[in-house]
Amino acid sequence: MSPFNNNSHSCNTRQRSFRRRLFAVPLVGALTIGALMGTADATAAPSTGSSGSSSGSSGSSTGSADLLGGLVDLVIGSSGESTGSESTGSADGSLGSAEIGTPEQRSTRASRYLFADPADRYIVVLGAKIGTLGRFPDILLKRLDLAARLSRQNPLSKVVVTGGDTWWLPVSEAQFMNVGMIRRGVPPWRMLNEDKATSTVQNADYTVQLLKKRKATGAVIVTNDFHMDRALKNFRDAAKTQKADMSFIPAYAGD
Repeated sequence: MSPFNNNSHSCNTRQRSFRRRLFAVPLVGALTIGALMGTADATAAPSTGSSGSSSGSSGSSTGSADLLGGLVDLVIGSSGESTGSESTGSADGSLGSAEIGTPEQRSTRASRYLFADPADRYIVVLGAKIGTLGRFPDILLKRLDLAARLSRQNPLSKVVVTGGDTWWLPVSEAQFMNVGMIRRGVPPWRMLNEDKATSTVQNADYTVQLLKKRKATGAVIVTNDFHMDRALKNFRDAAKTQKADMSFIPAYAGD
């Protein structure tokens, strides 16, 4: 091979090496950002255990990651839309547009609603029948997952768990739900128990009584899609009957 060819080969090698180093910088940066985002997501998302209850991470790092994510959602919205003023709907407490959209958009609206008045708006989680040996039904796991997410995003909002005695033990659904929420990183001092209700109507009546005593202005109702319309109607009817000036919006926990 001639010296010219050797020089050409050496030049091409140096060019390829330079290009590799040039592209390595943004590649490493992208991988680092991706790893950090993955870590935050993994910290925020609770995992479901074989016993039927989910274990969520606890500690200030989880709260910080989810709070940051919640603030981003509040500013830009889950679909990238800019934050606008929410319609407060009619006098019965309905929010109109807050009840349409994808589950992610509706969850973001619920978080915005809490963020606007964190001290006087509550997260209300409706109970469900606990299975034999304390197994949580899937519908209740979904409710607890969403309630814990909202609670982490809105650390000044308290959580009300509502549900009376189970059919097989003198232990209320609310007490079981306390355990589920604690395992998802929500401390017990941020929870209130309503442990007498044995129906959705009673969930609404007793919870509105509790919220009225605390001078609450409203609450996010966490339950499953199939149950939401009836639950909202019961809560709004209870507020009207008890002359409680409160609004209620949905936080859909899935089917």
